[in-house]
Formats: sequence, C-alpha cells, structure tokens
Amino acid sequence: MKVYKSRRDWIYGSIFLGITLLFAVILVSSYFDTGFGDWLIMFFILGGINSVLLTNFFFIKIKIKDKELIVNIIFDIFRINIFKITKVRIGETMWSGFHKCGTAKGGLIIFSKYKNDLYITPENQDEFLKQLLEINRHIIIEDVRK
Repeated sequence: MKVYKSRRDWIYGSIFLGITLLFAVILVSSYFDTGFGDWLIMFFILGGINSVLLTNFFFIKIKIKDKELIVNIIFDIFRINIFKITKVRIGETMWSGFHKCGTAKGGLIIFSKYKNDLYITPENQDEFLKQLLEINRHIIIEDVRK
C-alpha cells in the first residue's frame, strides 16, 4: 500500500484561517449580545464545524491499495477501482470535478467510467501517476497546465 499526503498551499490555508477567524469574531461578539447558554450552544456548533474543516485540511491522505484508489481523512470517504479510471487531467483547479478532496490548486482530476470525478492534490504527482499507470496502463493522461 502506497500512501500520499495531500499537498497544501497558501491559498487554501488562508481560506481555512479566514473561516476560523470569522468564527472567532462571531463567538466573541455574540458573547456580549446573548445569554451564556445560547453562546455555549453557538460555541459548540461553530467549534464542531471548524474542527471538521480543519481535520479535512490537515489529515487527508490518498492511498493506492491493491487495485483501489482510496481517499481517507479519518475513515475512507472515496474508493474506486483503478481499472475503472479512464483519464487523469493534470493542472485543474478545485472547481472542477464532483468529489473535491484537494487542498491546493493545480491538482489532478480523476475521471472514471461512472462519471464520479475526483479532485485530489497528492504531494508527489509524478510518482502518483507512475503508480497509477503501473496498475492500469490504459489511463489517458491529459496535461492542461500553462
């Protein structure tokens, strides 16, 4: 089994930092406007949302195990047989693809026979693509980087 960490860049890091700061401002301002019970409920809701977002950002892993491509955060969230992959597009942004599991721009879009596209950003894209092609040499690699 080969495990790849997801590449992170400053754009998405600043987005997650901005969301965290926004939640902090909301909590501080609401502390003075509402009762303590209401504030505590809001604290747990916003803290839960923020922890889910940050967990997705820091703990995402891409695995190639046997003949499957698996995206894992704490548990497996996406799984596909590598022989079902038809094409990989290099250099796309996060706004394309159906399953968005990338934490940087310029990642990979994985297309499959069942139209369930996946966006990922492995740290070492060349090694990742080489590993995919060793398993399924019929995958078409399309590079759209400029």
